[in-house]
Amino acid sequence: MYSLLIPTPIGPLFARASRQALLSVVLLVLGEGFPERPNRLLHGLARRVERYFAGEGETFLEIPLEYAEIDPRRVALYEAVRRIPPGETRSYAQMGRLCGLTPRAVGAALRACPFFLVIPAQRVIHADGRLGGFAGREGVKVWLLQFEGVM
Repeated sequence: MYSLLIPTPIGPLFARASRQALLSVVLLVLGEGFPERPNRLLHGLARRVERYFAGEGETFLEIPLEYAEIDPRRVALYEAVRRIPPGETRSYAQMGRLCGLTPRAVGAALRACPFFLVIPAQRVIHADGRLGGFAGREGVKVWLLQFEGVM
């Protein structure tokens, strides 16, 4: 397995990958004590993260994700969320209708998503405009949406 710490304005990302696909990306509070063993895929991810935070509209769609142990309905949701363009949002209900899930199930799936930023869960909000949760990091969700020009 390969791993890399990627600095960002919102905190360090810790990414893990196989040779073929991304395994996870998590936002850390501190980026210390995490072993790094990068590969080509992770270096590519780091360049894309840099472009995203430079405001270049990076979508991460070319990054292959490892979905082997994830429920197929969640995979369908994650792939649909991946396709929400920067600067746009969709509601939990919209995503649920699209993927055959309840809005609550959409929220639970996004809360458990192992691919922070690569799957832009911040772009899914309540139909009435409330942001909804973000695994206890609502301030990060606000920051990302403001950065993308949504708010």
